[in-house]
Amino acid sequence: MFSAVTEDGQVFHLIGRQSREKLKQTRFFCPVCAEELDVKLGSQKAPHFAHKQNKSCTIDIEPESAYHLEGKRQLYVWLKTQKASPLLEPYVKEIKQRPDILAKVKGNTLAVEYQCATLPPDVFQKRTAGFKQAGMIPRWILGGSRLKRTSSSFYQLSAFHWQFINTSQNSNLLCYCPKTHSFLRLSHMIPFYTTHFYCSVQTIPVRQAAAEDLFFTESDSSFKHTDWTGAILRFRRKTHRFLSKDINRLRLLFYEKRQTPLSFLPTEVFVPVQKGAVFKSPVFVWQGYLYLFITDLGYKHAPIRFSAILQHCKLHIHKKNILLRGEYSDQGLSEAVKQYIEFLCKKGFLRETQKEVYVLNQPAKRSQSLQDLIEKDRSCFIE
Repeated sequence: MFSAVTEDGQVFHLIGRQSREKLKQTRFFCPVCAEELDVKLGSQKAPHFAHKQNKSCTIDIEPESAYHLEGKRQLYVWLKTQKASPLLEPYVKEIKQRPDILAKVKGNTLAVEYQCATLPPDVFQKRTAGFKQAGMIPRWILGGSRLKRTSSSFYQLSAFHWQFINTSQNSNLLCYCPKTHSFLRLSHMIPFYTTHFYCSVQTIPVRQAAAEDLFFTESDSSFKHTDWTGAILRFRRKTHRFLSKDINRLRLLFYEKRQTPLSFLPTEVFVPVQKGAVFKSPVFVWQGYLYLFITDLGYKHAPIRFSAILQHCKLHIHKKNILLRGEYSDQGLSEAVKQYIEFLCKKGFLRETQKEVYVLNQPAKRSQSLQDLIEKDRSCFIE
C-alpha cells in the first residue's frame, strides 16, 4: 500500500520522489489498525508500506505485486490529471473497507478498485455491496495481465472475469496495463465456446483516456464479421477428438436426425447473438437444439411459434443439454432466443407470418462440400 499516517497524524502517500534517508527516519502507522508499518524500498517493487512480520490488519489486505502497485500508482496520477480529486487508499470507516482510489467523476463518488489477483466471488460481492451501501459507485479495473487473448478479437473469459462484467454499467470489461500505459476496454462479448469469447476491443493510451468516457459511456466498437467467421472456419477444420458431454450429445443427435457430422453443422447454428452470454454451452450447442426443433416443425409445415421455441430451450436446460452461465432471468433468456430468431428472419431462413409465428422460408439443405459451407458462412455474416 502507498498510504500511511505519521506520528503527528498526517496522511502520507509514497507517490513521487521521496528522500530515502528521511523515509527511514520517520515512523509510519496503518490508518486502519494503527500498527507501525515498514517502509519497503527495494528495487523490484515501487516504494510501499507493509505491516510488520506476524502483524495483520483488522481488514483484509491482499499482497500486492510490483505490477499491481505500479498500476495503482499510474491510475492515481491519471485521475489527478482528470481533476477527479482522487484519494489514495482512504479508509471508509462505516463499511470497514479501503478502496484503492476514491474519485469524483461527473458528480459521482467512484470507488476505483484495481484488481490483479484472483478474488473469491463472496469477497467480490461483499466489497461491491459495501461501496454501494456507502453511496459510492464501484468501478473495477482488471489488471491487463489477467487477460488472455486467443486469436484476433477473441479472449478467454472465465467466471472470474464475468464478476466484473456483470457489475459494470455497460457490461464492459475495463483493464489497465502499467507496462503499456494503456487501458483495454472489452465490449460486445459474444461466446463461441464456454470461455472463448469474441470481443470488440478498444486500446486507449492513458494520456488520451477521459475518465467520464471510460466510466460512463458505451463503447462504439463495431462487430468484425471476418473474425467471427474465422472462428467458425477453425471449428470446421478442427479434428474433434475430445468433446465435452454437451457437445458430444449434440453431435450424436445431428448425426441421428440429419446424418450431419460435427464439422458440417449448418451455418445457422453459429449466429453471433449479442445476449448469448446467458448460455454457458457453446454457441452451436444451444442454437443446434433450437435449429433441429425449428426445422422439424418446418418440414411438417407446422407453425413455428416463438413461445414453443422458448419452451423447447427451457426443456433442454432442464435436461442439462444446454448449460447456463450462473443465474439467469426469464427475460434474459427470452431476449437471447429472440435475437437468434430475428437473425434467421433477417437472413431469409424464417418468415414471420403473424406476431411471433414463423414458417420455414427455405428448405434446410445439407451442403455437399466443406468449401460450400465455408462460403455460406462468409456470406451469411457480412452485414
